[in-house]
Amino acid sequence: MHTQFVERHIRSLSIAKTCAELGARIRTVSYITGLEHNELVRLFFVDKHSAPRGRPPDSPEWYHQKATLIGKVEAAMVVAVYCRMRDLGFGPTDALVGGFKHYREQCNQSPRINFDRAFDLVCHTQGIWIADRPQLALATCPRCQSQHLTSLGERPSHHRPCPFCKLVKRYWYDKRVQATFPPRSQSVRLIVSVLVGRWLSDVGADAESPPRNARFRLAKVVSAAG
Repeated sequence: MHTQFVERHIRSLSIAKTCAELGARIRTVSYITGLEHNELVRLFFVDKHSAPRGRPPDSPEWYHQKATLIGKVEAAMVVAVYCRMRDLGFGPTDALVGGFKHYREQCNQSPRINFDRAFDLVCHTQGIWIADRPQLALATCPRCQSQHLTSLGERPSHHRPCPFCKLVKRYWYDKRVQATFPPRSQSVRLIVSVLVGRWLSDVGADAESPPRNARFRLAKVVSAAG
């Protein structure tokens, strides 16, 4: 029994160290690992200025009211990768930490979703840690088939474009979107392979007249430089 406790505690410390390195607040690390605030400060936040400051994210309203289009896209990427890892058998903690690291590695610019925001999004999608019940859900867009975040129970509509539909439409004239998701980048590949759910091998070869369907246009972005 004592050996099991020691092993669990060592694992919690290892996870806490990783979370701190990823920029997590003490509050977030405490929820994930179960370690006490004072212990975390003593071990990982000795310098009082090293811990992230300010009010931590604690509401799904950010996604609905304040998130930019790119922020909504990246939020969906974080949650989609988390859910994919859970489907593969990883526990919530490993799926959050591993999924966030994978998301961050795909970003060509500074990630718009920090670790605390990723934690909050997962909490309110899964109903775990700080959330008693889910308030967000991954839904599949009937227009482009991409998974995006919606309010729980909200039904996607052909008449209401999702963030990925808007992203693809805006891509061709918005320099900021192009800089965030440059052609053939890992972040675009992640959107296609993880969110759309399959690689689109039947992309039309006519470069002068890209297909209207958003999935085909997004795949064309991936291969544009090739």
